[in-house]
Amino acid sequence: MRILDKLEKRFAAWAVPNVVLYLIIGQLAVYALILAGRLEYGRLTLFPAAVLEAGEWWRVLTFLIVPPSIAYGAFSALLLAIFWYIFWLMSSALESAWGVVRFNIFLLAGIFFSVAGAFLGHLVSPAAGIQVAPDFLFLSIFLSFATLHPNFEILLFFVLPVKMKYLGWFAAAGLVLSLLFAGSMGERLAILAPILNFLLFFWPELTGRVKARQRRSTFEAKRKAAAKEAFHVCENCGATDRSHPEREFRYKTVDGEAVCLCEECRTG
Repeated sequence: MRILDKLEKRFAAWAVPNVVLYLIIGQLAVYALILAGRLEYGRLTLFPAAVLEAGEWWRVLTFLIVPPSIAYGAFSALLLAIFWYIFWLMSSALESAWGVVRFNIFLLAGIFFSVAGAFLGHLVSPAAGIQVAPDFLFLSIFLSFATLHPNFEILLFFVLPVKMKYLGWFAAAGLVLSLLFAGSMGERLAILAPILNFLLFFWPELTGRVKARQRRSTFEAKRKAAAKEAFHVCENCGATDRSHPEREFRYKTVDGEAVCLCEECRTG
């Protein structure tokens, strides 16, 4: 995209390499404070009502270092360690593929859309009590990695090898279900907004894949239709090599044109 090329040249000096590593360190620190009872989870999430009514503006940024929801359950430390490793692995792969500047722009776009979606969702459905953690922002990175590396395999439950493209479809299905079962339109906006950066970066590629699949389907349909067409058609009775495969078909010249006749018509 041309606009990304321009931004890459203009803001190259401001780009932060390994920015996700800093986010993970921040989440680790918050998780430690929560375990120690020094901090409550709800104090850092993006809660538009608290921002607008109580002036808690820090939430616009601190929601980024809120640990994912898996941090609050059995085996939370182990699950978080696995999550952070996978999150870092995928983010590093995206940064290597795009470059530091573009990956920073991708994250900033996701943050902007997350904040904008949360406040817009609050305005649309103020009674919904919308609170945003970075879970759906993580999803945009997951979907991006699955799109760039569809055949990359991970061991599900440390045993079952699964390709990323299948996990990506599963995650997309989960997103659709979240949208369908959300309690209000405002919540749907808050859920959808954080993955708009994924759509922004991959829309040309996604539409290109759909068009390529349509072209392949059209070609296959034509090929199958051609395969079903008869090669020999009797001029007299209309029998074909497909309707009467037991017959022999011969051609003779009539008025300078080749005319096909089946053995029944030739001998009849």
